[in-house]
Amino acid sequence: VDYYFRVKAAENEIFVVENEKQEILATLHLNPYEIMFCGERVKTNYIVAVATRADCRHQGMMRSLLQASLQEMYRREETFTWLMPAAEAIYRPFGFRFIYEKNKMTVTADVLRRAETDENWQIHSDQEVSGDIFCEEAKKEDLAELACFAEKQLSKLAEVYTVHDIAYFEQRMQEVECEGGSLILIRKEKEICGYFLALKKDREAWEIVVEDAVQKKAFPAVLHWFGASEEKCTFTAFPQIWEQYAQSENVPAIMGRIVHLEHFVCCLKIKKEQEWKIRLTDSLIPENNGYFIIKTGIEGGSLIRVENLSEKEKKMFCSMDIGQLTEELFRLPVFLNE
Repeated sequence: VDYYFRVKAAENEIFVVENEKQEILATLHLNPYEIMFCGERVKTNYIVAVATRADCRHQGMMRSLLQASLQEMYRREETFTWLMPAAEAIYRPFGFRFIYEKNKMTVTADVLRRAETDENWQIHSDQEVSGDIFCEEAKKEDLAELACFAEKQLSKLAEVYTVHDIAYFEQRMQEVECEGGSLILIRKEKEICGYFLALKKDREAWEIVVEDAVQKKAFPAVLHWFGASEEKCTFTAFPQIWEQYAQSENVPAIMGRIVHLEHFVCCLKIKKEQEWKIRLTDSLIPENNGYFIIKTGIEGGSLIRVENLSEKEKKMFCSMDIGQLTEELFRLPVFLNE
């Protein structure tokens, strides 16, 4: 909590509902993140701390905060917004849909033992051995190199991902340190070839990003970093190729919502050209209501608002609400597993 109000709240926006005594009855925080979205660098907000005082619930305060914040984001032409829901049912009525799931697996003791005995998985104790891959805790002086690695690597892996600049890694390092964790580098000889976040005491690792060429060799290196133990390790958001080592599952993680429809569509770049004719309804952002022709292609999308339609012409348009359209269009981009 201290970290959040010292670091994140210093740069975010907080919407509140107050009574006549200026007591805060409900809150909603917008935490800014720059996102790479189909090759475009866009500003988005991650919605957190949506809360209403217990004696003031079921009075529409949350809806009022969502509407006020969404209309402000629309005014700034932000493409979409996102959140990690306490429960899907809370946000679904407001047009939010799950847009991303991450993989998760538990690595059991038998896999750990195999990593230590299998010749194909051997880890050298001497870190200077040519071609050896090893893990080490990141230091502040490593972050410029790490940000450079991330910039080159992430665009190969995904179409939607948070911009991983030095400031991003500084915050992630501070955040995980608050919980007793670390930002860990994966190196091949002296070069960074991956990274992950971890709680060593809990034997947990997440946001594991590794260069394609060394993904198999990195798996035992990460296990080795945790140390020999009969205890299991838990990995979340890891390279898909690792799913062969243990049973994994995909866990719904992030819900999102289109904010500025035109800006969102313009950013979409997909190889297959598609066209939708829709009658869109958005209960929180009136500007998104209407009849539209949406086209997508490799150079980006276009949005045409159609007016003065006859009743016959209107029947050619498929009726959708903003949640359904969010679900449909977010099937197109590929998210970084983070």
